[in-house]
Amino acid sequence: MSQLREAVPADATTVAQIYNASVTARDSTMHLELVDPRDVRSMIEALGDREVLLVLEADECVVGWGRLTRYSDRGGYRRTAETAVYVRRVRTGEGFGTQIQAALIERAREFGDHHLVAKVWADNAASVALHRRFGYEDVGVQREVGRVDGEWKDVLILQKLL
Repeated sequence: MSQLREAVPADATTVAQIYNASVTARDSTMHLELVDPRDVRSMIEALGDREVLLVLEADECVVGWGRLTRYSDRGGYRRTAETAVYVRRVRTGEGFGTQIQAALIERAREFGDHHLVAKVWADNAASVALHRRFGYEDVGVQREVGRVDGEWKDVLILQKLL
């Protein structure tokens, strides 16, 4: 049985560990340095009134997390948000990412958002598939927009209208 809840500052270490696995794997984030739990704690504490970081617990531990954040602080984008989902690598393929993404979309609807954006590495097939299952559509590819370990990375921009 799994349970979704809003993250609290005490979750910062676990959220950082899950995220840092992706930083280390070099397959889904442009972060090149490990994220410090203090930075995650500050991020959780700084979430705005229509932003949320959710954690998913299963088997008495956090197995993944997702974030819904404002796309921009410019007023014209006030009904646009961005989503991101990360799952413990040893727990991928169990449907946890799907649960988190569904909850983020529902929360976006509750907040009155109209447009969701996701930016994923173009070669990250699992993430691309997850977003497409939820009705995200491809907007375009930013070719060679990031450089990780000497290799240029393409980022696929996806959108979902609510």
